[in-house]
Amino acid sequence: FEVTGLSVKLGHKTVLRNISFKAAGGEIIAITGENGAGKTTLARVLCGLEQEETGQIAFDGRTLSGKARREKSYLVMQDVGHQLFTDSVDAECRLGIKKDKEPFIDRTLAALSLAALKDRHPLSLSGGQKQRLAVAVSLLCGKEVLIFDEPTSGLDLSSMEEVGNLIKKLAADHKIILIMTHDIEFIKTICSRVLILSQGEMAGELGGEEKDELEKYLK
Repeated sequence: FEVTGLSVKLGHKTVLRNISFKAAGGEIIAITGENGAGKTTLARVLCGLEQEETGQIAFDGRTLSGKARREKSYLVMQDVGHQLFTDSVDAECRLGIKKDKEPFIDRTLAALSLAALKDRHPLSLSGGQKQRLAVAVSLLCGKEVLIFDEPTSGLDLSSMEEVGNLIKKLAADHKIILIMTHDIEFIKTICSRVLILSQGEMAGELGGEEKDELEKYLK
């Protein structure tokens, strides 16, 4: 997955300028920065929900149109309740998938510890369970790039650990994981690399032990 020279305008304002980075399957990449740095806009452009002004996004060397990005990627929103539409976990998983994928539903729900919740209304689930359901839908739809917008926001400690374990499992399956987050502890615990946005531009990249210096870059 490669982003090259990406610039984005919303109205008359340029909110992202010349963003470039690469991401490989199995990596967990955090994208962080101050409020208003452009994280959510970047997430929406990568998923094909907003249009770039210049630059390109490619997967396996092939440039992806907005439509192709929507088919390839999935955004788990900060308030995941906004992307759950049906009256049961089972119905949510069946929404929009082909009949031949139905045998995968039980397997996917079991893998994400949701099998016992099949008949529950999605909005009755905990924050961590809702995120797992959104991820189940993304896997059933065959998405390769998963983007999480502030996945630990509003979660208690056990739900945060749950989300962290889920993301590690997805990375182990060679999904490309991008996480838009302010959560420094979460970044240090599970992310392999950190990209730092500042005022719409890429201000730095940290990996390995450099992540321990993250606070210095966010002041």
